[in-house]
Amino acid sequence: MKDFLQALSFLTILPTGRNIPVDEKSLARSMAFFPLVGLVIGLFLAIGHYLFYLILPPSISLWLILGLLALLTRGLHLDGFADTMDGLASGGTREKILEVMKDSRIGAFGVISLILLIGAKYLALDQIPNSSIPKSLILMAVLGRNSMVLVCYRSPYARPEGGLAKPFVENLVVREVVCSLALAFGLAFSLMGMKGVALFLGISLFCVAYRFFFTKKLGGVTGDVLGAANELAELLCLIFLVILDQTNVG
Repeated sequence: MKDFLQALSFLTILPTGRNIPVDEKSLARSMAFFPLVGLVIGLFLAIGHYLFYLILPPSISLWLILGLLALLTRGLHLDGFADTMDGLASGGTREKILEVMKDSRIGAFGVISLILLIGAKYLALDQIPNSSIPKSLILMAVLGRNSMVLVCYRSPYARPEGGLAKPFVENLVVREVVCSLALAFGLAFSLMGMKGVALFLGISLFCVAYRFFFTKKLGGVTGDVLGAANELAELLCLIFLVILDQTNVG
């Protein structure tokens, strides 16, 4: 329970109701429960969608859902995504990319990337049947949080001076990864059966390729890279759902 509350406190604005002692190993252990935090986030989104849909047009409801997602997570992963895109757009050396990513100011490419990302999520959700949106939101949040665990495992930390994600990267062990995978797989199957399994496998393969890219590009990962992995995994999950729905799979 302590590790779950640690994950909930780190990934969301939700109050945990208690002061939890924090050390590097406990932070890493909390990653085992990232998919469960995704489940909590997804349930809030599903309830929000139901309430918004009662009084508002579908298009506005979806827009508010994406705003609720940003609010629940403090925009943490969106910020990481924007910083990562700014860094990659700099076209410089590894050191230059990391320097740009560390800058608290958001650049033009980061802004453009955020607009495209949020717009793509909105358009994908708009193509999903309304009856399937609650489960889609939950699955998106679960697989997004699991993606950070997969990218983090056995990855070097790219910044020699350390950073927010260093305790997670350097102390994550296979036990937490297996727990996260089992939770994500079980939730995916429970929500959508074999379609959920296909999405789980597809996002997992993306994480392997994503981790390989940044290991080659930066020599490892950072907190921004992990946040960007979550955002891209969420988007891919929605896009895959649209594709599977259109091909009548599952």
